[in-house]
Amino acid sequence: MSLGEKLKQARLTKNFSQEYMAEVLQISQKTYSNFENNKTKPDFSQIEEISKILETSILEFLSGENMSFYQNNSGVNNGFVVNNLSEKLIEQYELRIKKLEEENKYLKNLLDKFVK
Repeated sequence: MSLGEKLKQARLTKNFSQEYMAEVLQISQKTYSNFENNKTKPDFSQIEEISKILETSILEFLSGENMSFYQNNSGVNNGFVVNNLSEKLIEQYELRIKKLEEENKYLKNLLDKFVK
């Protein structure tokens, strides 16, 4: 199932219109329609926001043909490997991780000041 099909299915499950989704995401209805019709792909932050709105895991949208599971030596699935992701999406993941690490460092510093 394509990302667009997954987006549409999740939206319809919640009985949300494309107009509602577009309004909440602060994009045009046409842009959101393009996501569902696989004409364009949302960036990672948009997928993250869509998953929150639809109360769905990001992995449900990103899983499928772009992901594969690996097994350790005992044959137990213990993770996944992301394959064939666009460079843009990888950059967005890395940027998001970097921002979260910086925020985490800042908050730890603040906490240290209050604890002392």
